[in-house]
Amino acid sequence: MSGVEILNFLKWSLGVIIKRLEEEGVLSEPTFKDHKFIPEVNVSDAGVSLQIPGLLYKVKVVGDYPVYLNIDRPVGSEYKVVYPGSYYVIPRTGTTLYLKAPSGFSTKVAIEVLR
Repeated sequence: MSGVEILNFLKWSLGVIIKRLEEEGVLSEPTFKDHKFIPEVNVSDAGVSLQIPGLLYKVKVVGDYPVYLNIDRPVGSEYKVVYPGSYYVIPRTGTTLYLKAPSGFSTKVAIEVLR
């Protein structure tokens, strides 16, 4: 057998093995069983903590000012900034979402969590 014939045989064999694993349910795409949607949360410069366990978070700013966010730790020296009209998707397991507006301002955010 030549090298090309061996390569084609191995690719065919791998395809058969992967198909068999998918049919048996060993290989599958991750799915989420439930979600939580909060259409509007008022966030002040004092901060808000929401007990929302999840595997993937989507935070969208629907207010006029940006929001600072962290998962499982209060907003301090490290945080992510989400600007008005934009959203941020966080593929991370967590239990508490911490939000805070810039000093002297308040804003609104929409949150969707897959769990």
